[in-house]
Parts: sequence; structure tokens; C-alpha cells
Amino acid sequence: MRMIIDEEQVSHLAEFFRAPSFADSFYEEVVPKVSAPVEAVARAVFWAAAICHNTKGGLRGDFGGRTYRGWDYLLRAFCGAADDDPATISVDSVLKLEADSLLQILVRKVSDPVVRLTDLEARAALLRRLAAQLSSQRGGRVAAILEASAGVAGGATGAYSQLATFDAYGDPLKKKSSVFLMALHFAKIWTATDQHELFPMIDYHRLRILCRTGCIVIKDSLLLEDLVAQRPVDAEAEKEMRELAFTVCKRIVALSGTPMFEFDILLWAHARSCCRHQPVCVGRTVEDSSFYRYVSFPFNGECVFQAWCAGARDQSVRSIWEPLVQTEHY
Repeated sequence: MRMIIDEEQVSHLAEFFRAPSFADSFYEEVVPKVSAPVEAVARAVFWAAAICHNTKGGLRGDFGGRTYRGWDYLLRAFCGAADDDPATISVDSVLKLEADSLLQILVRKVSDPVVRLTDLEARAALLRRLAAQLSSQRGGRVAAILEASAGVAGGATGAYSQLATFDAYGDPLKKKSSVFLMALHFAKIWTATDQHELFPMIDYHRLRILCRTGCIVIKDSLLLEDLVAQRPVDAEAEKEMRELAFTVCKRIVALSGTPMFEFDILLWAHARSCCRHQPVCVGRTVEDSSFYRYVSFPFNGECVFQAWCAGARDQSVRSIWEPLVQTEHY
């Protein structure tokens, strides 16, 4: 076995999430308020979640005077289009989407946008296929997916099964499906009645933080070298790590009692804010503001996991990166 779960470290992480102190504005920080009709908002989230992969350093800009990156940028760009001109993200428009028109959606509501994504045409093509499937399968209505789920996430007719009929949502660990459902949850458009069936959004930020905290221990020295050096790893190693991360996240939710999406978005925010290029335990500063926008306490110069985190004690663990792979899943 190339990697294992350290149950003691999982217990430490779960302890933090037993009573997380969320900011009063937590929901609105995660998903911006949008005045557009529900179908337009759901459609904006549907398109954004479908292309929320490999945005590392590829999106940055100011919305309303605050800088956002990656998924936060992507979501606000599409939600801004829904508010400003819903026709630009209609099914008919997305069926004709090209790289240039996708770029216009990404920059039209942003001050000082930085878009470094080199595959805009591939993302536009993915959205065109998705729009065609939505048109043929659901009459062009995202709401039809939610209605068919009857408020249930799991099972043969639940939201995950409904989303799995679309190619863009084909990840076996359902990261993009969970991102879509998460955004609807925080927008108070749709919430699962079977909360225990919700999946964590396993992406590179979560893989990195679970390895650096020691919740996932890399036992294979060659794999560890590749992760530290940010060299490509084989598909089986990446698959094993994602599956272990999935198990860890489900276990933390069960141990802590914090709902899945509330836990998962806060873990993601910590990973991108506090434990990326310059971890807080050595750098004493945050790289992104999202974690401390989501919690009710200010940054005090220390990582909230520092007392027990394996990476805080061991530079070799702190140097682990997520597996380097080419994927549209995350």
C-alpha cells in the first residue's frame, strides 16, 4: 500500500470541525447574492461548475472591490452574467459558445481581470456539449434536474444520479456535481434532505491539505519524492489518493457532526488560504483571504491546525503537493 489514513490525525482535524465558528455572512461569502430568476442562477452555477477544473493561477480579478481567484472568480463571473444579461448564459447562447464569447463572460463584470487559462476553446466545447444534453434531456431547464431529484442527493433518482447523465459531470467521485449542489445549497435554492449522502468535493486543494496535515500518510518513498518535486504521478496513485481523501472527509463529517458542504468549503478555503506555496506555519501570512472571510475570528499569525499538524512539525511533510495529473475532474 502506497499510502494510508492516520486515524489520530483525522480525529484532530475532526475536533476542529465539531464547533466551527462561521462568520455571520458565511453563506453570502461562499455564493454571492444574485437577483436574477432562480433558473438563471441555477444555469449560471451549472455552467460554472462544469468548467471548474485546473484553474491554478488562471483566474484573478476584482468584483466589487475585492479580489477573487479560481472557483470564486468563475462563480462570480457567471452569476454576474445571470444578473446583468441572462441571455448570455441561456442554453441557446451556450450552444454557440466559442473561446471569445466565453472570455467575454469571464471578464465583463471584473476589474483588472487576469485570465491565463490556455484552453478556453476546450472549455467552450465542453459547455456546448453540456448545453446540447440539457436541451435534449431536460428541455433546457436546470430546474428539471432538481425537480427530478425531489430534494434527494443519493439513490437511483437523486441529484447525483441525475447529474451523472451529463458528460461534464462524469467524475466517479462527483467533484463537479458536489460543487454544483454546494453552490445551490449556499444560494438557498436546493438542499438535500439526505445530508449523509452528500459527497466531499475532492480536488487538488483538499488532497494537498490532507497529506500535509498527516491525515493521509505517503508510505512509498518514490511517490513522496514525485509529490514533493511536483512531478507527474501515475493514474493509480492519483485515484488511490482521491479515494482515501474521500473516505477521510466523510469520516470527519461523521465524527464532527458538521454538515458536509459547510465542512468541505471551509477545509478547501483553509488549504488555498493557509497551506499552499508558503504555509502559515512558516510564512505567518495568508495567501488568500477566503478562510478568514468564512470564520468569525481574525487571523492571529498561526495556523488553526498548527498544534497537531504533521507538516507544521516536519518540513518533508509540509513540502508535499497534490498529485500532478491532467484531468477535467478537478
